[in-house]
Amino acid sequence: MQVCEEKSVKTSVPHTTNHQPAKNDCFMVDEHGKEIPITTSMVQDVCIELLRLCRTVKS
Repeated sequence: MQVCEEKSVKTSVPHTTNHQPAKNDCFMVDEHGKEIPITTSMVQDVCIELLRLCRTVKS
């Protein structure tokens, strides 16, 4: 799967009383060309798996 380009996120925060989180949409493309949103849990799962693999290599 391929990771698509992220939409730009503002780096400066305007000084207002309306606080809205920055929108950061990331997508990957499946084997059929369909965009699939990347979720926080997907990133966490990959990080956990990478840590497990790194620990296995060290031992």
